[in-house]
Amino acid sequence: MGARLITIPISHFCEKARWALDRAGVDYVERPHLQLIHIFAARLAGGGRTVPVFVTSDREVLAESAAILRWADTQVAPERRLYPEGDLGVEAAALEARLDQGFGPDGRLWMYHQTLPVVQEMGPWALAGIPSWEAFMFRHGGPFISIAIRRYLGIDAATARVALERVNGVFDDMAARLSDGRRFLLGDRFTAADLTFAALAAPMLLPARYGSPLPPPEAVPETLSRETRRLRAHPAGLFADRLYAEERVRLVPALA
Repeated sequence: MGARLITIPISHFCEKARWALDRAGVDYVERPHLQLIHIFAARLAGGGRTVPVFVTSDREVLAESAAILRWADTQVAPERRLYPEGDLGVEAAALEARLDQGFGPDGRLWMYHQTLPVVQEMGPWALAGIPSWEAFMFRHGGPFISIAIRRYLGIDAATARVALERVNGVFDDMAARLSDGRRFLLGDRFTAADLTFAALAAPMLLPARYGSPLPPPEAVPETLSRETRRLRAHPAGLFADRLYAEERVRLVPALA
């Protein structure tokens, strides 16, 4: 059996893994699932409660995006690795971990708070590639799914407001790092830190070059659309857009 990547198609942590595997030229099949059902798929593949889960062709199971990036690095030449030798690699891993722990969950919480009230309208993107029986459940169980996700992630107006403040802080921090003219967050080389920031910024930026179709700003609620347009124009948002243009490969066509 070939390599498999178990995902939620719109998940930014799954995009992080897809990006690294695509960049390394790894041959794999993506197995996308609906939110909540992904827990069963992840466990069946040998992981825990979260995705991505990557099962290599040798049946090694990697159940964290950072572990998948590390594995992908074994498939490329040293000069293209996301974790270079020495201090730069250590710095890249440290910034990646910081973004994983705060920025990623905060952006996800904000996005869900804005889109769950109109979850059925998000169907064309949320259902991209998932099994037909899961799509049936989404169409007939939308309110239940919305309530369950809110409880699972602790989403309400107060937590969403704090999450957006933290997201803004990360964008400002990334812009400050770039203010000296460097091309990437840690200098002149693309690393795991850059890939992680760009992937995890997706709920706020809705990038067109994402590895699974995302809605354009005009298709989401006004508050999210307004913040998306604002952050796209932010120096860190422009940086993320450049990374998608220059560093992202094996793109999935947008929905017709």
